[in-house]
Amino acid sequence: MSYENAKANLREFGKELNLENLNFDENNTCILGIDNTFSLHITYEPNSDRLYLYSPILDGLPKDDKIRLKLYERLLEGSMLGGQMAGGGIGVAPKEELILMHCVIDMGLGVDASALRRFAALFVETVEKWREMVNKIINGEDPGQFQFPTPGGDKGIGLPSGPKPGDKYIKI
Repeated sequence: MSYENAKANLREFGKELNLENLNFDENNTCILGIDNTFSLHITYEPNSDRLYLYSPILDGLPKDDKIRLKLYERLLEGSMLGGQMAGGGIGVAPKEELILMHCVIDMGLGVDASALRRFAALFVETVEKWREMVNKIINGEDPGQFQFPTPGGDKGIGLPSGPKPGDKYIKI
């Protein structure tokens, strides 16, 4: 049932993109090129009944230790609780010199065939923002504060602002 739901989600997503016949390959994966700049990988994992979305943020890690450290710090900061990763996270494969952003959509009971279609735009927009930020860091520029996309809103994603160290405790 969940695999059928995943296939229905992929079909609905294809309709949104005006791409007929989007299908999973023999590895339960569908790879789409996004604006000829990066790829969106969609993989159904039958053991967990989940649809995994992942895209490369960077292919080729910086050689300079200071820049790589700054990059890792920024990625870790942004992935805290999925805050700037569309609810997902980030992974680094040092041997392959690859950084991937990923998210998960449950395909179990109760998930409709539009879940992927509704979520994919947010995911792609977030990947684009991270790719821009990472390129600035690699080029030695200050990426500044990015306004990350949010579902149904225009406020940045992030941890809620609250008391700072030294502030008095506020009971809610």
